[in-house]
This record gives sequence, C-alpha cells and structure tokens, in this order.
Amino acid sequence: MSILAHNGSAVIAMSGKDCAAIACDLRFGVNLQTISTDFTKVYPLGPRLYVGFPGLATDNQTV
Repeated sequence: MSILAHNGSAVIAMSGKDCAAIACDLRFGVNLQTISTDFTKVYPLGPRLYVGFPGLATDNQTV
C-alpha cells in the first residue's frame, strides 16, 4: 500500500468581527479504514497564527 493513500480528513475555519476559530476532526485513515482517531491537523505557528493541514499525512508531517 502506498504512503500516498494515508489521508486525514476535514479542517474548517471561520472568522467574525472580533474572533476566529479553526477546527478539525482527528481521524486518520486509508480509504474507508480508520487507523487512528488522535491525528492532529491544526498547529500553532505563532501566538495568534494557526494552520490546518487536511489531506495527505506525509504533507502534514513534512511541514
């Protein structure tokens, strides 16, 4: 099985007048099979800056 088949799932963000939110599910899987339910996809880059990485787990780990 190719490492390119290991996928995360959803990341969503919203912003308001004085607020912002970013959320994700914690699923990590291959096709329809769930491998883990504690896979982090949102990371802080600074005190007020966060980034979310849906999609390939290898891209997530590289960055």
